Formats: sequence, C-alpha cells, structure tokens
Amino acid sequence: MSTFLLTAYILVWPLVSAVLLAVLCIALWRDAREAKRLGQDLV
Repeated sequence: MSTFLLTAYILVWPLVSAVLLAVLCIALWRDAREAKRLGQDLV
C-alpha cells in the first residue's frame, strides 16, 4: 500500500466519524424539539 493511500485512509476515518456524529446529534435535536412541541417525553 502506498504512503499516500495509507495517509488518506487514516485521515478519512475521523472525517467519517465526525459526519456520523453530526448526523446523530441533528437527529436527536430534531426529535427532542418535536417531542417538546407535542408535549411528549423523549424516551
């Protein structure tokens, strides 16, 4: 495996993890906002 591919592989995983975390946080925020609007518990 070339050095460039190994470097790209190592640098891509934190980016993928950050995007996934952002998606989960946004979904949680939307669910919490909707539950508050409907007067329901989040859990």
